[in-house]
Amino acid sequence: MKIIKPSVEFFGAVPTDYENALKFIEMAGRTCYRSEDRITPTSAESFVKRLIKAGHLAMVEHSNFVVRTAKLNYKEKTLQGFIGKFLTVHSTEEYTYVGGNLTAWYQHGVARDWNSVCAAPFIEGWGDLFSVSTCFRFVRDWQVCPHDEIPKELHRYSAKFICDRGVSHELVRHRPCSFAQESTRYVNYAGKEMEFIEPAGFEEWSYFSKGAFEACCIDAEYRYGGILDQGLKPQQARAVLPNALKTEIVVTADAAEWAHIRRLRTSPAAHPDMQRLTSMIPWDRIG
Repeated sequence: MKIIKPSVEFFGAVPTDYENALKFIEMAGRTCYRSEDRITPTSAESFVKRLIKAGHLAMVEHSNFVVRTAKLNYKEKTLQGFIGKFLTVHSTEEYTYVGGNLTAWYQHGVARDWNSVCAAPFIEGWGDLFSVSTCFRFVRDWQVCPHDEIPKELHRYSAKFICDRGVSHELVRHRPCSFAQESTRYVNYAGKEMEFIEPAGFEEWSYFSKGAFEACCIDAEYRYGGILDQGLKPQQARAVLPNALKTEIVVTADAAEWAHIRRLRTSPAAHPDMQRLTSMIPWDRIG
């Protein structure tokens, strides 16, 4: 048993080019199974293809694809109503942009066989991956937007949190986000030093309270191993694990949702463990 402190790894804006986008999706997806050791220089595309074939499109949400065209004459609300709430429209003096994660493009665009903007991102590389026909005829000349020209409002930012499962339960309440979390169904902790997150202010706890917390963690690790020794699976043995169990969770969202998280989760009313975690986010690098 090991007690560790929480941490945040901030990735910044997610990549939008085909190769690096695949690698990022693989990193997020393998977090769920703790199979990062299987990542190789060429493993990303086959991994993502397997996800798509199996219908596990939640992992493919850790992406961002933005298209643009010359500024349209009609209002943003008109186009927003056409593409739905899972993609976002943004206009400047020169261009109209549409952006969102790849799963949103697929489910709310190509899956409905639109002959317009919603097929555009799939033409270069993604078309073959999703078995999308490249013979779409677009209503207008939409182009994939270069990464360095994407408006800040349409970038999606990502971070990996190492925290306890109580905090992660609060994070996943932010539904506009995309999540990839270490799974207690599929990760087998037997034979490993199980890790638990030190609570905020732990150093100020009484000797008795510290002892009770540590004893609970030790007992959970022992009971978990005992259940597995009886032939049951990790998804059954996890029933004895406490909220203090360490988890890894990748969170991806646009700048607006990160701003909402900041307002809510850095507030004095937020849980002390959440306040501590969100204080580690480099907020000045978002938006």
